[in-house]
This record gives sequence, structure tokens and C-alpha cells, in this order.
Amino acid sequence: MIRNKKLLIAILKSCFIGIVIGFLVSICTAGTGPDLQKKSLDFVSIDFNNVDIRVFIKFMSNLTGKNFIVDNRIKGNVTIISPQKISISDAYKVFESVLDIHGFSTVQSGKVIKIIPAPNAKSDNINTKLATGTELPRDQIVTRIVPLEYASANELKALLTPLIPKGSIIISYRDTNMLIVTATLSSIKRLLKIINTIDIQSIGKKISVIPIQYADAKKLTLSLSKIFAARIKDKKNIGDKNLIVKFVEDERTNSIILLASKVETKRVEELIKILDKQIPKGGERIRVYYLEHATAEKLAKVLQDIPVKKDKTETGQQKIPLLSQNIRITADKSTNSLIIIADKEDYPVLEEVIAKLDIPRAMVYLECLIMEVNVNRGLTLGTEWRAAGGYNNNSGVVLGGFGGTGDSGYSNLDGITSDATLPKGFSIGVLGKNISIGGLTFPSIQAVIQAFQTDKDVQILATPQVLTTENEEAIITVGKNVPYQTRSTADSGVETYNSFEYKDVGITLKITPQISKGRLVRLNIFQELNKSASANTSSTDRPTTLNRKI
Repeated sequence: MIRNKKLLIAILKSCFIGIVIGFLVSICTAGTGPDLQKKSLDFVSIDFNNVDIRVFIKFMSNLTGKNFIVDNRIKGNVTIISPQKISISDAYKVFESVLDIHGFSTVQSGKVIKIIPAPNAKSDNINTKLATGTELPRDQIVTRIVPLEYASANELKALLTPLIPKGSIIISYRDTNMLIVTATLSSIKRLLKIINTIDIQSIGKKISVIPIQYADAKKLTLSLSKIFAARIKDKKNIGDKNLIVKFVEDERTNSIILLASKVETKRVEELIKILDKQIPKGGERIRVYYLEHATAEKLAKVLQDIPVKKDKTETGQQKIPLLSQNIRITADKSTNSLIIIADKEDYPVLEEVIAKLDIPRAMVYLECLIMEVNVNRGLTLGTEWRAAGGYNNNSGVVLGGFGGTGDSGYSNLDGITSDATLPKGFSIGVLGKNISIGGLTFPSIQAVIQAFQTDKDVQILATPQVLTTENEEAIITVGKNVPYQTRSTADSGVETYNSFEYKDVGITLKITPQISKGRLVRLNIFQELNKSASANTSSTDRPTTLNRKI
């Protein structure tokens, strides 16, 4: 009893599912029929996800009103993604493309369409068209009969057989000089283009297929056509039909199909041998240049700014020889190299420019002394003493002494130097060649530093050294980060909250050297000093900053 009850429930469920599916199919196919084939402007959605191909065929039959006979070998699943609606005519093209992808094809047989495996379609009852007939709008397998007027059917068959896709058939019928081709419409259309070019009236001409090994067949055909067309336009050759040469490129095999006399064929073959050569090393359009001294990014910008060839001026002549327009320059920072794409004739100019710019640049070593001089000099008292003795190799004078605390340092030392003036304070060292700074004469830079360090009216701020390249700005910064109070708040109690902002203060020195051909150095100097002054006399620190620029 229980088993019968379960069986009854299963039958009822199956009936219910069948009714629902039938209802959905009736909705999807409502309004479809043979008349929809005429309404090619109607739009439908054909989204399918892993649907059985027979279900898809049934859908297309209801949509287009066509009758299909499906071979038992037609199996598989179909997935179609179509986010937008398409017309019914386009939907049928998608249908044929899906069948072609799965190895099936459609064959018209009266009022029905057979769906069979593609290999069987070539021998089944397929569409047959004459060469002058109207082409079908769909890329399906058809048989095309091509009558020939001048060319030999056997020769064309031998010529076209290597050019047709795998699985296609081409037959020559010698009695009526016809070709019978079974292939897709797109393949037949390509073959007809070749046949129409070759099948012309000619005297003593032959057809040749010349394979191209290195060059591009299409580009080479254009070049050859221009060369031989110019010969025909010559007044001396007008009326000579033997000079007429026909070129057809076949991109699939990268070969040139030639129709010409034996003499012209030999000339074309010799010319192709000259042109169809592998590009020698160094003749390629892409080259890489590794730079030794220059920076790749900067040099790339310079090369890109070189003017390219433009239209001729009003006088018919260009002002200067320029580069061609199809130049591309890219800099690789990691290897400091330039990647250049250009024509062969442009590289000599580019290489000459790169060689002149990629050179070692002069460098300048700078030793700076930044000091602050106080104009308010104080009056102090003191004593001074000194002693000196001759140096053995006469390269200088050894001296020592203690200067007083007065305004002036040592007086001129008789017998040592006529204009040597030393600072106050204890000093010991060797007098060498004198130097002058600010109207004062000092033995050396070390003596200057010693003098200023012991003089309260002069403060040494920094003594930096820097090595920079010619025409490159060098920046020296010596300073610190100082807090500035920006806000102070207090709550109802005793807590006070302060806010600070940190600012950089110190010395900034910018130097750009320029070196002339005579090794003279010109310096472009910018100097700035930001210095914190003493705080204002208030309960809250409010420091000020002194800013000085030169």
C-alpha cells in the first residue's frame, strides 16, 4: 500500500513538471512560426548555459519556423552568452556558427534543413551555386561551380589546392573547363578573388606561385605592382601586352601568385630573390642602447623633441634634414638604456646625437664656509705675546702666541710677512700662502676658521662640502625641527592642553656650477637661513624665526 502511494506521488510530480514545462515552452514559442522569418527586425534573447544541443535546435525551429532533420550523431551541450537582444536573422547566423564550432553543418534539402556532421556535408545534398549567382548570406558549406574563360581548369586546380582549407574539395572538369569547389562561402569568396584575377585573356603567359620566406607577401605585392605598373605607363611600352603582370597575394601561405610571360616571370623571380632576404643584424627596427654617462629618462625627452619630417615648405624644399615620423623612444630606468623603434635610415642620425650627449660630465667639488658676522663689536682688554722661528725647508714660518681680548688681533709680524694679521686668542701653526676675506688677510682656511671661532663677533654656522655635476643643482640643508606652540586650552580644572606645530629651521644652500671651455667656474648661489630668535616675554613661549636669503 505504501509503495503504491509513493508511486502515485511520483507520477503526479512528473505530470505537474510536464505541465509547467509545456506552459513555459508555449510562452517562449508564442507568436513564433513561419511568419517570423519575414520579421528579421524582431529581437530575441538567446542566453543558454550548458543546454543540450537538441534543445537549442528545437528552440531555433520554433523561433524561425524552419524544419530541421537532426542526425543521430548530433550530440553535445551548448553555452551562449548574449547580454543584448539580437534580430532573428542574426540569431540564425549564431545558430550556424554554434553548429560549425561543434563540427556540424546545415544542408538545405527542399523545404527541410539537414543537420549532419561537417565531413558528411561535402558529399550530401548541399547548395550548388554558379559563380555569377547570388551568394547566400550565411557562412555554410556550399558547392560552387566556377566556369573559366581563359585559364586552364587543371592548372588552376593544381594552383588552388594548397590554398583551400583542410576538408574542402576542389575538382576540375576538363571537358567544359570548369572548377567545382565545395567549401564554406568565406573560403570560396577568397578563391574567387584569385580566380577572377588570373582568368584573363593572355598570350604566352603562365601562372606561378612564389613562396615568400622572410618578407610579407602583401607588402611585397604592393611594391611589385607599383614597379611593373610604372613600366606599362612608359610611352615606349604602351600596347605591349607581354609586359602586363598580375600579382595576387595569399596571406594564408604567405606566397605571391603571379600571372606573367616567361620573360617577365623570370624578372619578377629575380627581383623577389633580392627583396626576400632576412634582415641583417643591426638592420632591425628595434634597437637598445645602454648609456654610460647620461640619464636615460632625460635623454629620451631630448630625442623625442627632435622635429620630425613634415610637409614641404612653400618653396618645395625642407629647411633641414629631419627624422621620420614613425619613431618611438622609451627609457628603461632599471638598466639606464634607451629602446628605440625607427626606420633604418634614421639610426645614423640618432646614434650620432646619442654619442655626443652620452659623455662624461665635469664635476665640481665645493668646500663652503657659512658664517654670521655681528656688526655690534664690543670693547675688551687684554695682553698679547708671540714668538716665531724659521721653518727648515723655507715653505712657511712656525709661530705661536697669545692675543689679547682687545678689538684687534696680532699686529703685523715683522720679518714673517708684510701683511699677516692674526686673530686674538692663542694661536699656533704654520704660515703659508696668504688669503684675504672681508678685507682681512689670513694664512690659510684653517687659520680663518680658528680666528672666527675665537671671535665673538663672528659665528660659524656650517662648513659643508659637496660634489656636484656641471649644470646640476646641489642642495645642502643643515638644520633642525623646532616645535611651535599653536594653541593652548584649559579645562574647568587645572589641566592645560597645548598644541604644537613643528617647522624646519636651519641653513639651506643651493649651488649650480657652470664650467666654460676655459675651465672657468661660474656659480649660481642661493642661500637661506632660518633661525629661531629668543622667545617673547610672556607666559607662553611664542618663538619667532629670523629668515635671511641671499
